[in-house]
Amino acid sequence: MTRREFWQGCQVGATYIGTVVGAGFASGQEIYQFFGRYGNWGYAGVLLSLTLFYYLGLRLLTLGHRLRAQSYREMNEFLFGAKVGRIVDFALLIMLFGVIVAMLAGAGELFKERLHLSFQIGVLITAIVTYFTVIRGMSGVLRANLVIVPVMVTFVMLTFVQALLHHGWATAWQNGYRLAPAHPVAAGLSALVYVAFNVGLATGVLVPLGHSIPSPAALRFGAKIGAVGLGGMLLAVVFTLFSYSPAALQFSLPMAYVATKLGTHLQWGFVLVLWAEIFSTLVGNVYALGTQWTSTSVFAHRLYPAMLLAVAYAGSQIGFAPMVKYAYTVFGLACVLIVLALLWPREQLPEL
Repeated sequence: MTRREFWQGCQVGATYIGTVVGAGFASGQEIYQFFGRYGNWGYAGVLLSLTLFYYLGLRLLTLGHRLRAQSYREMNEFLFGAKVGRIVDFALLIMLFGVIVAMLAGAGELFKERLHLSFQIGVLITAIVTYFTVIRGMSGVLRANLVIVPVMVTFVMLTFVQALLHHGWATAWQNGYRLAPAHPVAAGLSALVYVAFNVGLATGVLVPLGHSIPSPAALRFGAKIGAVGLGGMLLAVVFTLFSYSPAALQFSLPMAYVATKLGTHLQWGFVLVLWAEIFSTLVGNVYALGTQWTSTSVFAHRLYPAMLLAVAYAGSQIGFAPMVKYAYTVFGLACVLIVLALLWPREQLPEL
């Protein structure tokens, strides 16, 4: 592997991580619901997720590379045919837009609750920064994640190290043992659902990213970095939640509770990381939807993201929770279809 391929692989891995993680990841609530509530079996679920994140992420990158796909539309047509592909396209469009609205609303609530500033200021600042990042194209997405992802990883690992030093392995394991269900199959199914949702969400970025990176070696390396990074962060958060169980699990933002126990600096770090994860998800989704309206016009290239964010700003006034609830309902079927199609052995699928 050349130095250039190594650097490109790092960019791919960071973008993969940044696209998957969102506000629910930083808060700890999403990870608890999919992994933590199954106790120590959640660790096995994380390892299963790591494996699937690598395989499915590499499959998406490879499809984008081999199909020369500018957006997920070409991939869906290849996997499902023209008619079903259009249905999946529409479901993805609804979900991606729903998540954009939900993330803007989440940014507004973060500014209001944690910084004691106006909800509208939070939404507008986040939308403006997102716009100026997205109009730079894929290079803007890559550069943003190269900055954001190391910050996320640093925060997660700091909380993990602090939890390990203060409580040790034994406390976390005992607390996880108490939460473990009698039938561990549910932990595996939950991990599959988690991967399906997040791989579906990452489709809009990973497919065109695979097209933009010329080296297959860089794509494979990037998929490994992304999967290992996501798996490592999941393990660290699960361990941290168990270390501060059961107190942390009584809160809607468990990691916010953990941050209060680790000093003022980490409390502010939590706010920064939460916003960064909202921002990274926004950038990926706005870019993914923008690729659906390809145009050689510079004016159109700048206009589409502005229009999209303006409509999403109006939708964000509905609030965070309702948008996530209804958007995920629509998105679920599309994600399951995509994952099954990627896993199903078919001769016409490009080789990895």
